[in-house]
Amino acid sequence: MLKIFKHSSKAYHGFRQTVVQKRSFLSEAYRCEEAWKARLQSPLLQKFKPEDLFVTLDHKYNTAGKVSAVDIDIFANSVEGKHQVEELMILLQNLRRSAEAANILDSTHHAVIRYLLDNDCMDELMNVLYNRLNFGIFPDHLSYNILMDTYLKRKDYASAAKVAALSMLQEDQENPITNALSIYACHKYLENPDTWQKPPEPIENSKEEIRVRVAYLRNPYFDDHFDLTDPYDLVGKTLAFQGKAMNDTLGRTCQLRGLILYKKYQDASKLIKQWLTEVKGDIVYNEIFNLIEKDNKNMYKEEAPNEFKQLMSEVNELKQKDSCKDSLIEALENNVKCAVDKQHDVDINEQLQVIK
Repeated sequence: MLKIFKHSSKAYHGFRQTVVQKRSFLSEAYRCEEAWKARLQSPLLQKFKPEDLFVTLDHKYNTAGKVSAVDIDIFANSVEGKHQVEELMILLQNLRRSAEAANILDSTHHAVIRYLLDNDCMDELMNVLYNRLNFGIFPDHLSYNILMDTYLKRKDYASAAKVAALSMLQEDQENPITNALSIYACHKYLENPDTWQKPPEPIENSKEEIRVRVAYLRNPYFDDHFDLTDPYDLVGKTLAFQGKAMNDTLGRTCQLRGLILYKKYQDASKLIKQWLTEVKGDIVYNEIFNLIEKDNKNMYKEEAPNEFKQLMSEVNELKQKDSCKDSLIEALENNVKCAVDKQHDVDINEQLQVIK
């Protein structure tokens, strides 16, 4: 086999192309590249130079304390060079701090994400997406899908899972491709979960005591949603959220794994009891039991809680019932392909109208 590839670069090239195609779920047409690039021919965008526009808008904010959402949209859609990343970030924060923040255009969200992705500014992109308070950028469905597909092609499963978690945080289940890519990305990430670590707790180095008079004290509050930072919680809640809407063997499999990762043991226990009495046929994929065991080894370094131990006994009971013996990863891939077949052209047509 090695000799064949050594003496036939053509054969090797064909093999490489086949492998690359298998890693991508979305076609090149899905990205609407021609229509996206054609926006630069707009007379309005050609009227401004991004360098000059930034100086004008930054000066206006610093002197008047306000900035127009339309002006920011023009800058975001006209900027191209990677050297202007910092300028874009500054203008987005200026808009966020002004009264015009509520008037941000849908095209601004898409343009910012597209610009950072096209210029391979991955650190800045994740910072913008997860720092919603300072930047106010939320992906549309096409952005979600392009981002996840790009990261999956690069085998950057941690970043793909981070994007998947964003759609869960927005409680968005409207787009079939986004839903299917989300659970696929989460499962691929869990093959090597060390690639996404929980951010460290902030360390207070100041020894000086500062007293501030306040009208009232806020009790510590954790909303169990936007405040989530642990990757297992985010990925688990994403799997549970998307799986619940599917209502089939694959969906129940995602729900079970997700709720355990999310440490919602009572909810998982309740579901198992419900499935045992109501579901006829295959309840979950048999492969999930080994994956749950692997997840547990990664999650629990100390003594597991009693609720978890009780749940594991119920999982063992579920293991004795009918389960699907097919490949789980193949089922996840087929789920994405079916979603793409259904939604591909619809998304493209919608995006072409948005770009116009």
